[in-house]
Formats: sequence, structure tokens, C-alpha cells
Amino acid sequence: MAETVFLTNDPLTRKKWARELFSLILPATEINSLVGKGPDSIIQMRTELGKGEGDKLTFGIRLPLTGEGIVGSDTVEGNEEKLIFKDFDATIEELNHAVSTGGRMNQQRIPYNLMQEGKDGLQYWWGEKLSDMAFAHLGGDTTYKVAGVTFAQDPVDPDDQHWLKVNDVAEASMTSADLIDLTFLDRMKQQAEVPDLSKNCYKVRPLVINAKKYYRVILHNYVFDRLRQNTNIGQWGDLQRAANKLTLPDVEIEYNGLLVGKSERISQMVEDDTDARAGVFRNLLLGCQAAVMAWGGAGESKSTTMAFIPYETDAKRFVNIRGGGIFGMKTVRFNSRDFGRIVGSSWGAPIT
Repeated sequence: MAETVFLTNDPLTRKKWARELFSLILPATEINSLVGKGPDSIIQMRTELGKGEGDKLTFGIRLPLTGEGIVGSDTVEGNEEKLIFKDFDATIEELNHAVSTGGRMNQQRIPYNLMQEGKDGLQYWWGEKLSDMAFAHLGGDTTYKVAGVTFAQDPVDPDDQHWLKVNDVAEASMTSADLIDLTFLDRMKQQAEVPDLSKNCYKVRPLVINAKKYYRVILHNYVFDRLRQNTNIGQWGDLQRAANKLTLPDVEIEYNGLLVGKSERISQMVEDDTDARAGVFRNLLLGCQAAVMAWGGAGESKSTTMAFIPYETDAKRFVNIRGGGIFGMKTVRFNSRDFGRIVGSSWGAPIT
């Protein structure tokens, strides 16, 4: 007969599972390929375990160098260009979710399979929550709430220099005639590469992969599928083959230095009167440091980012499990200008 395995409810065990929960969450998110700790990431992640709820984490964002350089035998010393950093902060707040295992606590021991099921359930929930939150901030969905309230900080609309609309039609007036095509993707890329410097805009810094520069583009599924239908079959095949050579996750085609993928999480800002699935979607072009994800310390010790805590209910008869974290997300902006995103609004609808 197989031996039943139990896991003891002691602080070391909880600490271990809290660490594992955090390490497993990001790979389970749709944004995993966008997140990294360095400045070349689309979503830069920062962790300061000494910070708590309501605190602000400050990022030093280095601005692009603008000097001309020193030619020939001209003197270098005294002509160095000073590195300029802009401080950017994000508020963090606590978020918890708990599950009821329905299992009994017996001498501070919890059946291992219930702990595992609880952990797996919380891992999936957190992965979904972080993915939804990231897309809401990247798209500027100002209606986004968590449990009906603002979490840490509200998403903000893109500014007018980083927001394009198909046919230059306002979102509220868009119709099925306002569809994305490859030319509109070219417009988005030009806006990222050649900003209007007179309006205090910075060039959206591209990703560098195999010594080539790229931007990530994420379209809503409806928008992506319509683009595919409206593109020559042979050309579309070429775009797919170009993407396959890069072997990057979540990238369907490569066009003009744009790594194009799709997601159903792209924010829908306007619903069609007759079919709520159709409407206006905010598609994304993303470069380095488009947003930040900041984590404080929510664990039971200074070395854990998340909390994973079983607790008893009903006079200690049953056990529930809480998974919590203190974090926040925010798009990077300076002088009210976006730093790493271009938003492209277009119509999208299911194929019928």
C-alpha cells in the first residue's frame, strides 16, 4: 500500500513554498517573454524586499546619449558626455487571494496533495491576474480595476505623440472600415523610431536580437486574423518563415523589424452596438522599458517576495491557504510622454 505523504505546517516549509510560488508565477504568465531584470527588457522588474504596502519603488532610467562624439586628435578629457538618469517611481500595494482546501488540519499537518492543489490553483490565478494587469497598463485601459478599486495606480492613456488611430478616426467613431494593415504597422514603427523631438519625445529604444533591432508588436486576436486574411498568402508565408528563424516565443510573424504576435488580453475600449465581441482594440508596439513591475516584501521573512500561508478556520477543523504579494505596475513616462510604447487603435471583430 502506498505511503501517504504529509507536509508539515512550519515556518521553513511555508518559506520554501512561498519562494517556489513566486518563481513559478512569471513563467506561467502571458507576459513572461516581456519581463526581465535589466534595462533592455520591455517590462523591467525590480524587487526591494524591504518595501511594504503603500511604498514607492524608484527606478533610475538612463536617457539616451545625444553627444556628437570626439573626432580625430581632439581632446577627449573634459569633453565626456554626462550620463543622465531620470527617477521613475511606482507605488506598490498588497494583493491577496485565498483558497479553501476543504481538508482537515491534523496535528499541524496538511495532506500534501491539498497543499499542491492549493499552490497550483494560486499559481494559475496569479499568472492570470498579472497578465491582465500588464496588458491594461500597456494599453492604457483606464477602466481597469482589481475587485472594483484602483490597485496601486491606475493605467494611463498614451499621450498624443504615442497614440495612433487607423484612418485617424477617434475610437468612439471607428467602424469596420478602420482595420489595421501592414502600412499602419509601418506608421507605428516610424512613430517609434523618428519622434518629434520638439515635443519632448524620446525614441522608443528597440530590442537588439542577434545584432538586429526589433520592436515587439502585439495585436488582438481579431485584429491579427483580419491582417492575415488581408495579406497575400505568399507574403504571409514569408513573414512566418522569417519569424520561425528567430525561434522566439509568442511571435507569429516578422515584418519590417516588427516581431508580431497576438493576445486576447489586448484592451477593448469600445464595444459594437450589435456584437459586444467586436469593437475598438488598443494594439501595442513595445520597446525597452515600456513599463515597470515593482515588488516589495510580502513573505514571512526578508528573503521571500510572496506569502504562502495555511491558516485554520471553524475552530481549527479546516485549512485554507493564502497567497499574497506586494507589487505594482506602471508604464514609464517622462514629462507626460511615454518612453517605450506606441498604441495603435483599430477595429476588430470575430470572423463570421
